[in-house]
Amino acid sequence: MPDDKDDLFGEDGDDAFHDFDRLTEILFQRVVEFAEEEGVSDELLSPLLLRLSLTSRMMAYAATAAKPSSGGLKLDLDRFRRDIEDLIRAAKKDADGFIAHAKESMAAAELDEDES
Repeated sequence: MPDDKDDLFGEDGDDAFHDFDRLTEILFQRVVEFAEEEGVSDELLSPLLLRLSLTSRMMAYAATAAKPSSGGLKLDLDRFRRDIEDLIRAAKKDADGFIAHAKESMAAAELDEDES
């Protein structure tokens, strides 16, 4: 059975996976800058991004489907929901690692502030 990155990225999985990670990091930095500039709270940022993601997916369907239809869009949104659910399941599996890494990062940031 192929692993997750093979499913998503095909034969060139490693290169595409690294590029995807690189683009994710760049986008994250720009979103953080936007949130800071606009005073967007952490609690509001995720719903804003979810709405943007959903709208983007809907527009992509309408632009790329040979014969876009509401039924086809609904099926595509079902696929999108499953993709999101897969991401959430993977995040939950890595919750311990994420929290450990977050704590380390926050401690390092506090050290840097204390030394400044």
